[in-house]
Amino acid sequence: MKKLLKAMQEKKKRSKLGSKTSTPPSQRKVAFSKTKTRKVASYLVFGVMIVSLLFNVIHFSKVQTIRNTVQASYEEIEQQVSNVQSGNFIESSILNVYTRDFVSEYMNISADKEEREQRLDELESYFVSGFDVSSLEDTSEFAGSRKATSIRLLDIKRTGQNEADVHYLVAYDITETEEVEKKITKEEGEGEDKKEVTETVMEEEERVTSHDIEMVIPVTTDGEGFAITGYPSLTNSNIKSTIQYEPSALEGADTTSQEREVLGEFLTEFFTSYGISDETLSFMANVDRGLSHKVYQEHQLIESVKDSDNGEFVVRVNVTYRDQETSIAAIHSFHMSISEENGRFFVQSIQ
Repeated sequence: MKKLLKAMQEKKKRSKLGSKTSTPPSQRKVAFSKTKTRKVASYLVFGVMIVSLLFNVIHFSKVQTIRNTVQASYEEIEQQVSNVQSGNFIESSILNVYTRDFVSEYMNISADKEEREQRLDELESYFVSGFDVSSLEDTSEFAGSRKATSIRLLDIKRTGQNEADVHYLVAYDITETEEVEKKITKEEGEGEDKKEVTETVMEEEERVTSHDIEMVIPVTTDGEGFAITGYPSLTNSNIKSTIQYEPSALEGADTTSQEREVLGEFLTEFFTSYGISDETLSFMANVDRGLSHKVYQEHQLIESVKDSDNGEFVVRVNVTYRDQETSIAAIHSFHMSISEENGRFFVQSIQ
């Protein structure tokens, strides 16, 4: 009996201990998994935030770089366009007008002192800022006047993006007043006492001399206007040259002596009509009108061939015409294409 009671007490104790047992292993594993998940999620969130921030920094840097590149390209293109515009401006016909006006103002010097001062004021407006116009020349010992009679453009030479040298040939007259001795004979006295007396007097007389020079004007532009950058320079060009020249031969088959003979007869008739534009000209040539007041004298057939493609005669001819008004005889050259049909000639072109 005692053994039975002891066994029952031990069973009861084990039952109490069983009710106080900790959480099963599977539940501990679940709790551990949730904690780890929260940590991983936190790391992922911070990681995404850092990557996003880094991406934004990189993206901003790239955008800024692109923006700077585009801005630099735009400024470069704008500068190039500006240079092109100003470069074209330096080659425009306005440059000739500007520098021609300057040369006229520069060359014309009045004998009047006040007008000379006004001239300097006008010249100052042509030069770059700060240029000392008073240093251009010393006219204090020049008592006469100077006037341009002809200003001819010879060349425009570009010396930079916005600079050029403009070359002119200028003809001018210098007028000076000088005192000259003159002898004057006059009568003095009356009746038997009358006699001729010669006196020497001094009179003022104008003397005009003609000259020509070549001037080179240095000019710059800002794309809107022009300014002269320095003193005009003088030069002397030799544009004449000794050149040996042989005209190229006409293309085609050589004409026969018989063809040249009949061509010669036609040319005499044609150039007689062509010189005065009479009513028969339209029947001989494809021209609206010919010359006027030119009397045919003679011609020389320099070269003649026959075109193998269309059968027309191609000729070079020198014609002597005498002008009706001046009686001056002069030789003129013509290049012609002449067709033939049924033994009749017709000028298709003449130049």
